[in-house]
Amino acid sequence: MLLGRRSERIRLDGVLADARASRSQVLVLRGDPGVGKSALLSWAAERAGSARCLRAAGVQSELELPFAVLQQLLAPVTDRLDALPLVQADALRGALGLGPGRGSDRFLVGVGLLSLLGEVAADSGAVCLVDDAQWADSASVEALVFAARRLEAEGAGLILATRATGRDAFVAAGLPELVLNGLDPEAAAALIAERAPTATEDVRRRLVAGTGGNPLALVEVPSVMSAAQLTGLEPLPDPLPVGGGVERVFAALVARLPGITRRLLLLAAADDTGRLGVVSRAAAAEGLELAAFGPAEASGLVRIVGERVEFRHPLVRSAVYQDAGFTDRRAAHHCLAAVLDGAEDLDRRAWHLAAGAVSPDDAVADLLEASAERARTRSGPAAAAAALSRSATLTGRSDIRGLRLVAAAEASWNAGHPTRAVQLLDDAEPFLRAPEQRAGLSGLRGLIELSGGSPETAYPLLVTAALEAPDRSSALARLALAGEAASLAGGQRAVELGRLVQQVVPGDAGEDGPVVDLLLGTAEVAAGDWTAGAARLRRVTSAARRTEDPLVLLRAGQAGLLLGDEVAARRCYLGAEAVLRRTGALGLLATTLNRLAFSYAQSGLLGDAERTCQEGVRLARELGQQSATADVVLALVAAWRGDEETCRRHAVGAVEEAEARRLGAVRAGAGWALGLLELGLGRPDQALARLGPVVAGRGLSHAAVALWATPDLVEAAARAGRPEDGRDALQRFGGWARRAGTPWGIALAHRGAAQLAGGDLASFEEALDSHEAATRPLDEARTRLAYGETLRRLRRRVDARLALRPAAEAFDRAGALPWAERARAELRATGETFGRRAVTEWDRLTPQELEIARLAAGGSSNPEIATRLFLSRKTVEFHLHKVFTKLGVGGRTELARIAQD
Repeated sequence: MLLGRRSERIRLDGVLADARASRSQVLVLRGDPGVGKSALLSWAAERAGSARCLRAAGVQSELELPFAVLQQLLAPVTDRLDALPLVQADALRGALGLGPGRGSDRFLVGVGLLSLLGEVAADSGAVCLVDDAQWADSASVEALVFAARRLEAEGAGLILATRATGRDAFVAAGLPELVLNGLDPEAAAALIAERAPTATEDVRRRLVAGTGGNPLALVEVPSVMSAAQLTGLEPLPDPLPVGGGVERVFAALVARLPGITRRLLLLAAADDTGRLGVVSRAAAAEGLELAAFGPAEASGLVRIVGERVEFRHPLVRSAVYQDAGFTDRRAAHHCLAAVLDGAEDLDRRAWHLAAGAVSPDDAVADLLEASAERARTRSGPAAAAAALSRSATLTGRSDIRGLRLVAAAEASWNAGHPTRAVQLLDDAEPFLRAPEQRAGLSGLRGLIELSGGSPETAYPLLVTAALEAPDRSSALARLALAGEAASLAGGQRAVELGRLVQQVVPGDAGEDGPVVDLLLGTAEVAAGDWTAGAARLRRVTSAARRTEDPLVLLRAGQAGLLLGDEVAARRCYLGAEAVLRRTGALGLLATTLNRLAFSYAQSGLLGDAERTCQEGVRLARELGQQSATADVVLALVAAWRGDEETCRRHAVGAVEEAEARRLGAVRAGAGWALGLLELGLGRPDQALARLGPVVAGRGLSHAAVALWATPDLVEAAARAGRPEDGRDALQRFGGWARRAGTPWGIALAHRGAAQLAGGDLASFEEALDSHEAATRPLDEARTRLAYGETLRRLRRRVDARLALRPAAEAFDRAGALPWAERARAELRATGETFGRRAVTEWDRLTPQELEIARLAAGGSSNPEIATRLFLSRKTVEFHLHKVFTKLGVGGRTELARIAQD
């Protein structure tokens, strides 16, 4: 019977009730050892009712075994894996050891877990209970956290119990928590009376006060007290053991057992399988019999349940293990390694041998390296990192030790632990002397710096790694990363990279052609040779049509942006997005979504930009990635819409990130967004002040952003009555537009010329002709607005209306409110009233609902939408029902019709 805990039981009842009602909740129970977390989980299991109950518990000795907790949790429901999308099912099978590991994106296991919970909960709900989560392996924790953050309408309750101290993954994820304290005095006194009826009232009161109501202490401390202490004739132990101190109580109970029983308990404590057969074989090898468990069972410290050995509490296991001497622990590990000889126990055997090693042992180091490879193929990079790190410690040859430390660092990086990765690289550096060995070290340092540090620091590291690389393809891959670092940092490194590429690839590039063309094309454009550079960059975008390699497609998108061909860039980014969604490669998807969002924003497709960017931001946050360009995209969208508070907030975030990491592209993008905001709000002088440094390249700057911001600077200069401040920039922009041959660039060059000339009608008309071949609706609308303003000033009111009306409509459709208001004001000045676009039910959909509605209207099924958006099928059904209700439609056919309208 559970004593007390009324408020806690109410909270847990809410989680259970929601699970039965097809809603999902997550709750982390946090508290000191012995405070009653396990008891509450057991109570929840009994109250689960018709909901399917899945249970697991972390074991300290299994911390380095990938997906150990997930294997426990999902073992009863693996028969439901066939209902999952194939890539998710394969990832889960590999993680759980039910199929070949494919080295899938580590986050795909979390997606599969989410889908599986949705399937299990579909009938009458599901409740997942994980005890001792502080000892859960990192691969399981990562999958659980990913699923927890996306649980919504599946009917799955997830309750995790963990220790009170430390900032763990559950805190970082922001999961709801319930902190447990001791029992209230009445319940605590009742517990003592039940377990120690001879204790006097005064002793009970002092025990409650001294233990803080910790239930485990209240249960266990009386068992080591004398009768005189219980009756108050002798003083109580001082201080009373509480929390982790209860381990000393268990140690005292263990110390009373016969030596042969303690030896048998040590084998059980060192084993992490809990399988009686394993302990039995190890005991036989030591000349022990299972009958020696008798005294331990009689004391209640362990129990034999079927084919399993179970300790009364995890602290009992810890007490047995920690109180044994090193020699005895080492012997136990060696004994267990000898009997764990099956294929399913290769990793356990390696770790037992490692636990028993006291000096370099190359044979054990090799076994751990093999264990790391198995962990990698099962999508468990953190376990691979731990195995490689220990393998390095046991390696005799210094150069091999260094290479294993670099491999451990790479695995840590892949597991999302950059600080640990850098520490391992520091450890490896003294052991590596040969250039080809140091290339991997420098390359990984550069990649870590590029992703979360300073691109300026990353650039020389990546260049050094490229020049020391053992083969051409590795060298070019690192030079490509150096190119990304150069682009993010800004400055003039592109030409230097071009020379390095020619040094690495003096002749035919072969299959490395797209990388070579991108780097050389960028260098040639930067050096002023637009003809040769553009030809190379066009080859990159053309080659991308024949590949599904996401990295190749992302690089091709970059080439498209440099060409000013946003259609080609968007095609490449959309291609990469499709591949990544289909294969479940979430690690690269957030980056892809942010780049796609920027291409949308650059083209004035504000709704697509915001929706795509928000999904990228959410995904990056869930994956622990940084998203430096997202604030720029959202600031640009808010600038177009005249949302000053939102624009400035995102711009400040972008600037802070840019200053901290020296990101010239991000700093310039923030300045561009603020200038566009001021221009849209009718403050051209302030716009000119913002845009001037961006276009001139002062401070943290970026050549491409300077080019893209030039038309806004030109308009600001014209509207501020300072046309001379825009002429040089327009001349440079016009030269680029003519060489690039991009319709939108040519159109904006003509528009800028018309504006600086005070309203040249012929230039406006040339701009509109060029807009017909472009795909930038807001740029065209701005040209029509400026043209209509000029016509209205010339008293050509009918002609002005013909230009202003479509401009106002385009601004309204995009939600570019200040620009729409300017167009309406001009129309009113011509004598025509043009009302604002009515707010529709579509406008009231959340971004997620809008995306689900868009996909459903396009013919995607619920499972297809769930797979694409990494949601459960039940969550998609839930949101689609809300969409139907908000829009007042009866089904998909009607949804498709009104979406088309």
